[in-house]
Amino acid sequence: MQIQNNQTTYYGYNQNSNSVNKNSSSNSFDINLKNEEDTKKPTSKMIEYLEKKGKFSSLSKEDETLFRDILEDGVFSASEMKRLSYEQMQVFSDMVNFAKNYNEDNPTSKDDFPPYLLSSIGTYLSSEKTNNDSFNKALYETVKNIQNDKDRMAYLDAINSALGFNDNQGYGQLPKHIIDNMIKELNKLEKEKYKDFENPENLIKDYNNWEIKDYKDFIDNLKNSYKTASVNSALSIETRAMYQMLYQNTLILEKNYNQIQKEIKYA
Repeated sequence: MQIQNNQTTYYGYNQNSNSVNKNSSSNSFDINLKNEEDTKKPTSKMIEYLEKKGKFSSLSKEDETLFRDILEDGVFSASEMKRLSYEQMQVFSDMVNFAKNYNEDNPTSKDDFPPYLLSSIGTYLSSEKTNNDSFNKALYETVKNIQNDKDRMAYLDAINSALGFNDNQGYGQLPKHIIDNMIKELNKLEKEKYKDFENPENLIKDYNNWEIKDYKDFIDNLKNSYKTASVNSALSIETRAMYQMLYQNTLILEKNYNQIQKEIKYA
């Protein structure tokens, strides 16, 4: 039994469209100018906000130029995501994430915080996915290079489910007492599920042991389960293709994780 988590946070904006009066060149000019200003609003608001808060002052010149260029159109796209290293992504996400900019002593309302559309939210979340930095980095490098947006989100959803309470962007951010109650209920459901089976203790999953201690083993288990499902003839062709996609990307995740661990070892 896996814990499903499809929670994602979106920051977006709506732009108003304006109809042009073709009978008036003056009106047309004014409206075109208005449209041009509207197009620039996401850019000027976010960059001006970050300038006002002094967010660019601590950046290197290279990072400042890169971040300003990405912020320019008010949208964080998949192609722009590939321009950021894992370390740069952490800094960038802190800058544009409302939750990171909120201070209880000096609160910023959602209305005051500039809108910014994160069209590749899946990778945005993965930079702080768990408490294991090596896994987070490996996941970020894997997900940002998935070409298909649908596959990217499907893969991250699968990772969310497998991580369960280890997912800092999902169930892992719940208060401890709520997590404890959920674990208690999940354990009860497991016992009920296998109560009529022979040797149920060999089948029941103990949700008390939810914390992932070894992410290398975690990745290996995921890889094997996806591979098995991808060749399961009882599943539909479409479902097997999905598991094949998950398997292939987990091979890349494993390669990235092992490379990061090797770099740490010989640093």
